[in-house]
Amino acid sequence: MRAVMFALALLPLAACGRGEQAAPSQQAIAGREIPMRFARTFRVVERDGYRVVDMKASVVSWGAKAVGQEQFQRLVLVPRGAKAPPLTGDLAGATLIRTPVMRIASNYGYQEAITRVLGINDRLVAVGGIKSWDDALRARVRSGAVRQIGYGWHSPPELDALVAAKPDVLLMTMEDMASVGAKPRIEALGVPVVPIFLDNEPDYMGRVDYVRLVGMLAGREREADAFAQMVARNVDALKKAAAAQPTRSVMFAWFGGGDRWNPTIRNADAKLLRDANGRNPFEEPDDPRRDSFNQVSTEELIARGKDVDCWIIRDTHSVPFRDVATLRRFKAYRDGCLFAADGMFKPAADAFEYYDMGTIRPDFVLGDIVRMLHPALRDRPFRYIRPDTKVPR
Repeated sequence: MRAVMFALALLPLAACGRGEQAAPSQQAIAGREIPMRFARTFRVVERDGYRVVDMKASVVSWGAKAVGQEQFQRLVLVPRGAKAPPLTGDLAGATLIRTPVMRIASNYGYQEAITRVLGINDRLVAVGGIKSWDDALRARVRSGAVRQIGYGWHSPPELDALVAAKPDVLLMTMEDMASVGAKPRIEALGVPVVPIFLDNEPDYMGRVDYVRLVGMLAGREREADAFAQMVARNVDALKKAAAAQPTRSVMFAWFGGGDRWNPTIRNADAKLLRDANGRNPFEEPDDPRRDSFNQVSTEELIARGKDVDCWIIRDTHSVPFRDVATLRRFKAYRDGCLFAADGMFKPAADAFEYYDMGTIRPDFVLGDIVRMLHPALRDRPFRYIRPDTKVPR
């Protein structure tokens, strides 16, 4: 508790209660808005030769609720060589970033996927570690050409390695209050931080808009826009095909041990099931202040999920579940429609493309779910979510 209170004390944000006027640095910026079709965690406005990006989201603890204050960051993107506006008035407290950024630090795998599709992996000077799906990047990390700053799963970046890398910017996913507390220290050391709230997006297509944000930072806006449009077209085609099939029931629930299961309930992951024309018995309203899943007991899983047509029973976090008598109570098990989200795995690197490229290619993930639920649409192999070959019989 003391550590959490210390982290909160470091936050440079002013709380705004009901009826209070927001601090000037959080007032909505005037200017020509650059539309983001799906993103809800950031907004981009262009004015006077520069851009302002407002980013706002909560830090949500794994499998639970938001902790601490809602985070806010204002970025001012100014082309190299152009005169920067004074960081006063509605820009007070903002972070100035010169674009295009040429030296990038990253603390999460899907950020590497973003730089890869934009063709700028050569600009990475620091990454989380050696669990990269990309073989060439992993080799550069192993050689020491790219620094290791630690993944943002449960801890902030390693500061010595980060500063030594001399990045223009740090793309920083924050999954706990320790990382939030480290952010002011990183900025004080001269490293501009771009918070990445991709997992807070209630629509999986909002994650794709983050490719556009990084494209703006890196001077690859045209490539980013083309990528986002391609994914949107693919998603629309999959949704249309699925809608023409009979609706089938589905759950994505993996075993966490100790009589606890983790079903997908809300937000972007639940929307993938819904858009595949699946009916999820665990679905609840979206809530950006809660994680996509909650824990339930085996008893509740049986009560609500025993009649589902298909079940994604495992992912890479799952504890093996070997109670065949319990499994036989589920229609999906008896009918042989059990799947596992563990495809595209490189064991030697402990790397899963599902958590890398799959995050910004929801068309890949949706395609797997559509083919799982609707056998008539199985026109190609499964990629990430595939028939489970390890379930006991």
